[in-house]
Amino acid sequence: MDESKSKRIIESAGREMKDNPPAILASTKRKFGSARAESQRRAILLSKSRARGAKIPKPKSMAGPGKRPGKGY
Repeated sequence: MDESKSKRIIESAGREMKDNPPAILASTKRKFGSARAESQRRAILLSKSRARGAKIPKPKSMAGPGKRPGKGY
C-alpha cells in the first residue's frame, strides 16, 4: 500500500504518544477533564508531526499563537 510521507510521520508520532504519553496530559486530564486532554494530545501529535516534516496545514480558525477564537481575548 502506497502511503504518503506525512501519513507515515503522523502514524509514527501517534505510536510514540501511545507508548510514552507526555506527563502534561495526566495533569490536564485531572484539572480540566478528558475532553480537553484529548484535544491537547491531538495538538501535541500534530506539532510533533510538523516538526518531523509532515505537511499539515495549521488551523484557519486560530487568530494567532495562544489565541482562542470566539473568546474575546
